[in-house]
Amino acid sequence: MEHLRNLYRDAYLIHGDSPKSVHWPKGRQDMRFVALTKNIQQEKGFSILDFGCGLAHLYDFLNTKYRDVKYTGADILPEFITADRKKYPNAEFLLIDDAVEIKGKYDYIVASGVFNILFNADVKKHKEKVFEAITSLFNFSNVFLSVNFMTDAVDFMQEGAYHQNVAELCTFVSANLSKRIVIDQSYMPYEYTITIFKDQTIIRPDNIYHNA
Repeated sequence: MEHLRNLYRDAYLIHGDSPKSVHWPKGRQDMRFVALTKNIQQEKGFSILDFGCGLAHLYDFLNTKYRDVKYTGADILPEFITADRKKYPNAEFLLIDDAVEIKGKYDYIVASGVFNILFNADVKKHKEKVFEAITSLFNFSNVFLSVNFMTDAVDFMQEGAYHQNVAELCTFVSANLSKRIVIDQSYMPYEYTITIFKDQTIIRPDNIYHNA
């Protein structure tokens, strides 16, 4: 993880409190936030974990749409967490190395861009770590886990970047976590968001999901 810390630390030293510091240089961060949170049905009074929160820009976004949000951010970079605690004293921030370190439960868990840079030069090992992480995060959620990825249906992949095949991810999630999922590829051509719901209760005889 140290090479990841160095990448984000270097960007933060150059760009400060900016989406560029979390490697979102093109000004489309809010589009990703919309995709990650569009399935939240509550208007107020819920808890959310922003896994890989960076500079906690999601906190401001949430406060424009919802009330009484109990926000927790978690990240691997001490500089981010220090800045976040100073900027948002009413929120909670955790310095962690791994998803398994998360404690407690959250209504919603989101992760934006967390898995787009390889943790390991071995792509297979990185993928195993990704699937382990989303399994852990899903288990800590009460309602859903929402994660975005870069798709592998591209004509160029930057060195060190990770692109997750959609079908492969859906197969894993359906077999191991939940068959109730939403794939959103509507907002950008080379990225997508998967939302994995905890409640798979089927209403009979209508054969629809509860709270559909």
